[in-house]
Amino acid sequence: MAVIAPPRYTFRPGALDAIMRSRNLQTDEQLALLIGVYPADLPKLRAGAKVTAELALRVATLQGDSHYIGAWFDQVAEMDAA
Repeated sequence: MAVIAPPRYTFRPGALDAIMRSRNLQTDEQLALLIGVYPADLPKLRAGAKVTAELALRVATLQGDSHYIGAWFDQVAEMDAA
């Protein structure tokens, strides 16, 4: 029986900086607090680290549209382990 993995996402290039500008944030610490991650994780997120659907939905909601995750994220295509 196949196990369905929950979707994973990566931030689109420039998305975190766009969020900072739209919220008039001055530091990465402010951004991390807003989106609910550790400041030390931001470089990893900018480099393409995967995030959960929960975080993607939270960020989309904070930015005003919980139905438009695609504005900030790309969905990661998980490869089947064969």
